Amino acid sequence: MRSSRRYSQTIVLALSWLLLSGCAVVSVKQHAVGDAAIARRSDVLSSGKLSADAATTLAAAGLEQGACTREPDPCVAQMRGAAPVEAWLAASAELQLARLQSDKEAQPVGSPLRTRLATEAARLSYAYLFLTPRTPEQRVFESRQQRVLAIYNRAVELLAQATFESSRAQGGVGSSPVRVGEFQTTVALHGFEASLLGQQPDELLASDTLGFDNLRAVYRRDGFGTSLVAVFPRAQRDPERAQVAYRDTRYLPVTVTARFPGDDLDAVLASRELRLDAYNPYRIDSETIAGRTVPLAANFSAAYGVWLARSELAKLSLESLLRPRQSTSFRPRVYLNQPYDPDKRVIILVHGLASSPEAWVNLANELLGDDELRDHYQVWQVFYPTNLGLLASRQSIDAALQSTFRHYDPEGDDAASRDAVLVGHSMGGVIARLLVSDSGERVLDATLESFSPEQVARLRQEPLVRGLTVFAPMPQVGRVVFMASPHRGAGVADGWALRVVRKLIGLPFEVLRETAELARRADVDEQALQKVGFRKGRPPTGPDDLSPASWFMHVTQGLSMESGLPFHTIVGRKDPNVPLAQSSDGYVPYASAHLDGAVSEVAITSGHSVQETPQAIIELRRILREDERAQALAARRMR
Repeated sequence: MRSSRRYSQTIVLALSWLLLSGCAVVSVKQHAVGDAAIARRSDVLSSGKLSADAATTLAAAGLEQGACTREPDPCVAQMRGAAPVEAWLAASAELQLARLQSDKEAQPVGSPLRTRLATEAARLSYAYLFLTPRTPEQRVFESRQQRVLAIYNRAVELLAQATFESSRAQGGVGSSPVRVGEFQTTVALHGFEASLLGQQPDELLASDTLGFDNLRAVYRRDGFGTSLVAVFPRAQRDPERAQVAYRDTRYLPVTVTARFPGDDLDAVLASRELRLDAYNPYRIDSETIAGRTVPLAANFSAAYGVWLARSELAKLSLESLLRPRQSTSFRPRVYLNQPYDPDKRVIILVHGLASSPEAWVNLANELLGDDELRDHYQVWQVFYPTNLGLLASRQSIDAALQSTFRHYDPEGDDAASRDAVLVGHSMGGVIARLLVSDSGERVLDATLESFSPEQVARLRQEPLVRGLTVFAPMPQVGRVVFMASPHRGAGVADGWALRVVRKLIGLPFEVLRETAELARRADVDEQALQKVGFRKGRPPTGPDDLSPASWFMHVTQGLSMESGLPFHTIVGRKDPNVPLAQSSDGYVPYASAHLDGAVSEVAITSGHSVQETPQAIIELRRILREDERAQALAARRMR
């Protein structure tokens, strides 16, 4: 009896096992929080594998991932009736991109397969974003929408590059429409002056794929569209071009979007037309698409970083300082870090000795990356040879800036031509002070005091002498910021190391010839020239003028800046334990950098390159915001 009962139980257990073996058994596995988050966010862009959402949609439709990745179109057709419209469009767009990334045939930029897959991914993504029953606002917190937007932006990047290549073969820049794969593509420009795009770019770089050494941060704005850098050809070597002061940026930031005509899903999916819109991100930050205002993506660091990486400015700076046999010096140049904007005031950056615009690498980048400041200011960087004397540098930089203002605003009535903020570091700060000072004839008189009456009479009428010694404040400047500037000289200039360097500095033959001709016309001998800073018939150089005992410091010490002009001082303090009055940044003592009457003065624990410290940049941003508030208040009072 007992054995019979055991036999029956065994039969029941066996039958139960057979029945259960045909059913799926769910097991539970606990994942680490970080792993779970990674799995949720993983997709074809981040990992090369389909997202969990796409995999779920395929599985629900009875489709296999590998087969669909190899050939998306049949799977896209089968999913349409088997999945909700949003899931279908999102998974279909991801499949197109997965095929593009995995197929070697789709890798070359001009590949027809690459263009077709990119177009389909962009179109399916666009349809998901704007042509489904739910609005983008209703899906704002969904990770799927963020994924589809990223797929769209990547696909548009590829489409923009394909259109760029096609336009080269079909008439060059300005050709529209352009045949891109199977699509008739129209290109529309927004916020760009026609002159900016008057030639075919050499390259179209994807901003978000670029990385930069020595750039502390990359500033971007998330949004709709893809961020690119259009690289235009270097100007032909032309002696006349070399004399032009202003330099439009060759590296243009561009935001590109793609739109497909049609008011409903079927019309968009059937269309063989495409519109690419290219926006200037400095002027346009949003667009209305399908009746909705959407923010546009932008990258404000990439174009600037590419310019610095390719410019060789530091090499040119050292060559101009130390190369002894130059026929002519290069003229100061004013580099625009973005297309000229008549409605934004200008920040003018003037670097120091043996330097170049590279000295401002992080400062300029963080100004360009600040949303509030970018709305009100544009950045111009002065690049000048630092071997010339400071009065000569003042004269040539003033001429370069005036030429630049006249070129972009001949009538002088743009907001850009008023209340510029002038920022100078080190020797550039000394020059900046001269640019906003009124010399009258004081410097001329001090220069001529050691000459005979006959020589004075001749020299006083010389245009070369008057051009160097008689000057007025720049009318376009409304505020000045000095950074580690040796207004009373730097004793280190008289140290043995810099004395050796000063002897190595060469001056252009052009300068030496003009000086020799002037001395001959005025009948001035070498002994008289030594009294105004000459050595062996050579005019003083920039480093010579930085000596506290120099002739330059003697004749300019009594100059005062334009009355009522607000100015600020930022000084470096290498050792915070030393009292401020006795401190130094290692090159410039506080006593030389300090100026009475400053609106603000900030001492930062730093060496001489204080302009690169986060603290100095934060202080400059504070000053610029204060400046903008003051300008806005003054404008309201005038109404």
